[in-house]
This record gives sequence, structure tokens and C-alpha cells, in this order.
Amino acid sequence: MALTKTLIARFEYEGTDGNADYRWDSEYGKGGESNFGVRVYPSGYKSFFIHYRLKGDLTARWYTIGSCVRWSHQDAREEAHRLLRRVKQGIDPKTLDNVQSSMTLKQFSEVFLADMQARSKATLPEMRRRIEKRLKPALGDKVMTDITRGDVSQLHSKIGRTAKVEANRCIQLLRTMYSRAEKLGYIEAGSLNPAKGIDLFPEQSRTRYLDEPELQRLLAALKDETVLIQSLILLYLCTGLRKSELLGLKWKDVYLDHSEGPFVDVSNTKSGRDLRLALSPQAVDLLKAILPTDRSYSAYCFPSNVRVNKPLADFKRQWSRIRERAGLPDITVHDLRRTVGSRMAQSGVPIEHIAQVLNHRDPAITQVYARLSEDSQRAALEQAGADLEALLGPLRVQEIEG
Repeated sequence: MALTKTLIARFEYEGTDGNADYRWDSEYGKGGESNFGVRVYPSGYKSFFIHYRLKGDLTARWYTIGSCVRWSHQDAREEAHRLLRRVKQGIDPKTLDNVQSSMTLKQFSEVFLADMQARSKATLPEMRRRIEKRLKPALGDKVMTDITRGDVSQLHSKIGRTAKVEANRCIQLLRTMYSRAEKLGYIEAGSLNPAKGIDLFPEQSRTRYLDEPELQRLLAALKDETVLIQSLILLYLCTGLRKSELLGLKWKDVYLDHSEGPFVDVSNTKSGRDLRLALSPQAVDLLKAILPTDRSYSAYCFPSNVRVNKPLADFKRQWSRIRERAGLPDITVHDLRRTVGSRMAQSGVPIEHIAQVLNHRDPAITQVYARLSEDSQRAALEQAGADLEALLGPLRVQEIEG
């Protein structure tokens, strides 16, 4: 029979002399067979269970998932799926109890990073950096279930003394790690997530972008750099792509002569959505300037000069030099992306179109450009008003005579 919440609630013990009374879920298995169900005890207690055999072992085994009061039928079925996948890998669910009681944060971090890589998370490098630099030194040797909210709060405060935004990101990362650990079965379902409930530091959205004189200085500062670096920086301003998206761009995803117009296919975006971004004539020229005659040289548009067939990992040294020459010490690479958004807003491009170009998943992120658009409108109208006053004199309401 197919188990349901209502049906489970009605179950009463029908066994004899305390013998097991199993109710199988017919919709769980294939061909009418099931290895998931509910056991009813003489006392009226009910629990979800799985029945399984390890590969090469003929002995039938049983594993109790948990009480039918604590677990919903759907959650128990999902847990059964997860455990039986482990059985196919040769892992006995009963050994997971020992894993759950001894898994350290350092040990789980390797599992977590592998999971994030399998999910093609664009922020993987930043996750790895924060785990290695911040989380492991402070909490790595602790068993995950022994880490308290106090431990996490102290770490947050310590990092926040010099880097408040970084401190917030570390706590958010730790919160995600615990959520994944629970879903993957490395800590018991319902375990405390010590990163929840931590009061994060207030953050002010950064709205820095380059104005026209600053853009001129940046352009002049680029002249002493290689063609590759010049093209890279200018493509930020012509496409609005994120740093990871542009550095990871492959030539196979660049379509300069497509019948529908040139575009790049960015499949690994931060928002988790594929992006097919049209290219302006300026962007096409910049890409053609670095187009290799021998495509076997590297698959990447911006190849590393030290790692074979790998993308350029970073350009901090060059960027620092460019900022110094341009007299723009506070500008970040991401500010170039904001500059693209601001220029579009000031040119009257609708906010929803800006969101599409920048591939924003959250509309609230794009709202900063709405304010920039209003500022540009206000400046234009103020200029128009000043021109009228210069032509006609003060524009004031005059009293009607008589």
C-alpha cells in the first residue's frame, strides 16, 4: 500500500507476542517491491525504517530513520533515498552514526568544497579562501556538533575588528556549510546550526563608479600594459561581466561571426543562470585583438602564463599598478561593472534591461541604478532650467494685476 500521513496515523499494532509489525510503502520501490516503510510497536510507537543488503552480503539489515512524530512521511522518504544511495556505494548507514559524532569542520570542508565544485558554484575560489584562511585555523579541529554559537560569535567579532564585511561573509559561509552537512547526512537532522542567530555587522551598499574624467585617466593608465591586460580591463567596461566570468571565458563560447550577431555564452554565472550576452562592436574589436592564430595555444581567452591550458587566475599586480598611475586608489575591479550599469542608467536604459545585461537575480540589486538614473534626469532638468533662466530671466509666478 502507498503510505500517507493519514494512513500512518491510523496504524495500530497487529503483530503477535511483540513480533515486528512492518507496513511497507508500495510506491517507494520498483515493481511493487519496497525497502522503506513504517514499523508499528505494541506500545503504539511508530518509526520509519529501511531494509537493505550491502553489496556481496546476503544478510538483510535494518536501519531506523526515526519517529513518525518527528519525521514527516516525505522527509523520511527523502532520507531513505539518501541512505540507500550510500548503500549502493558500499556504505552501511549504521556507520554514518559514528561519522556524525566525530566529523570535524576541517574534514567536512573537503566534502563541502567538492560538493560546491560539482554544483559549478562560481564563488568556489572565495569559499576555499575563507575556509583556509578564516574557518580552519579557528574551528577546523573541532567536531562540528561541538561548535557553539559562542565560538562562532567570537570568530565573527575577531574578524570584524579589521574586516566587517569579510566577517559577515564567513558567517554566511559557515551557515551554508552546516545546512549542506545536514542535507548530506554528515550531521544529524535537526542539529544546531551555530552560525544562525549571529548578529551581522551593518553593511552599506557600495555605489562607487567611475565618472568621465576618471575613465579618461584609467584609459591613459592602460597604455603601458600588455594588449591582453588592456583588452581585459576594457572588456569589463564593454560587457559588465563579473571577474570570474571574464577570466573563465573560453574561445569556444565566443561567437564573433554568428548569423544572429556576435555574443558570448557565459554558462557559469554567479546567479546560477546561463547568460548569452550580446557583444557591442567595441567588445568584438577587443576580442579580435587577442584572438590567437593558433587555437591550440589555450582554450581560454585570457590564459595563464605559468599554468598550461589554465585561465589567468588574477591580475592584482597589474591592477594595482594601473590604479596608481590613474590616481584611483579606491577603485576595485567590480567598480568597473558598476560603471557599466551607471552609464546605461544615465543613458536612459530601463532598469529591467540593465538587470538582464548584468544578469541580476535579485531586482533589489539593480535598484541602485534607478537612483543613478533619477540623478541624471535631475541634472539634465536642472541644466535645462538654467538655460531657460539665462534666456528668459527668473522663472517665477507673477501676480495678476488688477
